[in-house]
Amino acid sequence: MLLPRRPILATLSLALLTAPSFCWAEAPFLNRDTLVAPAPQAAVRTFSATSSQTPQVTPLPGNLETLDKVVAVVNDEIITSMQLAQRVEAIRARLQSQDPGQVPPEDVLRRQVLQQMILQDVELQIAHRAGIQVDKATLDQAVANLARANNLTPDQLRQALINQGQSWETFTADLENRILVDRLTQQEVESRVHVSPDEVKTFASQLKEIGGLSFDLQQIFIALPNNPTPDAVSAARQQAEKIREQLVAGASFTRLATEVSNGRDALQGGRLGWVKAGELPPSIAQILLQVKAGEISPIIPGPTGFHIFKVLDVKHEAPTVTEVKAAVIFLRAGNGLQLQEAEARARDIQRALEGGTRFGELARSYSQDPATAAKEGELGWVAPGQLPDVLERTLLSLAPNSVSDPIRTADGIYLLQSQGQRQVPVGEQQVMAAARMQLYNRMVRERMEEWQRRIRDGAYVEILDPSLRAATA
Repeated sequence: MLLPRRPILATLSLALLTAPSFCWAEAPFLNRDTLVAPAPQAAVRTFSATSSQTPQVTPLPGNLETLDKVVAVVNDEIITSMQLAQRVEAIRARLQSQDPGQVPPEDVLRRQVLQQMILQDVELQIAHRAGIQVDKATLDQAVANLARANNLTPDQLRQALINQGQSWETFTADLENRILVDRLTQQEVESRVHVSPDEVKTFASQLKEIGGLSFDLQQIFIALPNNPTPDAVSAARQQAEKIREQLVAGASFTRLATEVSNGRDALQGGRLGWVKAGELPPSIAQILLQVKAGEISPIIPGPTGFHIFKVLDVKHEAPTVTEVKAAVIFLRAGNGLQLQEAEARARDIQRALEGGTRFGELARSYSQDPATAAKEGELGWVAPGQLPDVLERTLLSLAPNSVSDPIRTADGIYLLQSQGQRQVPVGEQQVMAAARMQLYNRMVRERMEEWQRRIRDGAYVEILDPSLRAATA
């Protein structure tokens, strides 16, 4: 299953790139380049579909059917037909622009969209129960980064949305939810992935051979149930075989992915984008090496289901690593009082940035790292391995000319600015750092799939509209 990266505007190329991490790519084949320290855990109460202990749902008004129909209950919250219709309309428009004439039938699309909404609701509920919050400064910074990435001001971005008939309030609420889920996955998945030196050393030798190889991919994923019986595995395999036969006969991959894939990329027509070979599971990478551009892969079994890929394109390049031209503001925070003061100062700095104050001016005035403060925070070109992992992954996730959220570490709080990126050949000194990053990304993707499946299976879900049940039976 894959985590979708949802485009914000159909006609604008918006990169949601706020730190600590805001790369809306896919999972497990995504580029998750961040790692943050785990936040304190809060108890999360979930219910299985077979649990005798159902959640307490707020009583619904007696005239609800005349206002809006409830189509599903997810733990103690509901999804309404109006919410579903709005999401279906947005996804239909995107699919139509991506592959005209290949939008699946309405009933199929509604079922797939509902399944995506259910998982997103479960993630948001866990985030809220864990006490994860998004303050106004963070949301404003995310909007500013989006606008800057598209050469717009925030006001121009707002007007562009309005011109396309989209609600600014809905847009910002969706953006806030995305930040919440991103922070949740950092806490629950990314922060718990650790790569040992021996693993890095072993992978570094492989990376010298495949470090410059990337695939542009689409995927259809047929999931297995938990603890599948031999009959269930056989049935899933047969389904995958029928789908592949249709694809080889010329059926639209986009349409079939939208109709039948259990991956969270299904509503993007299965599009994964460019994926480095080293960041794919070895069993998949080895098979894709034999598939030419434009061809359909064999069925590839995995621990949770069967994968079918379409290789849209292949790039063979010299192995490179990304260097980032960066600047930093550091606020010391060694105890409780210092931390409160540093957090307040960081919020002040964010507000000043939103007001147009230059990052360098604020670094010179506020940064408590004398070496960089004297140079307006300038770090120069930062190569892999020069910064601690949490800072390096955050910096790589930033769009050029954007600024991170405050990043808390053991010694203080950092704000990072990306001033540009460049690709440089992998030298001997960068091989280990590049191997560590790609291996980390691969492990995050695998863990993300496991985590999403676990929380979905642990939730109480009841689909009330019979027309939406068929795909979940």
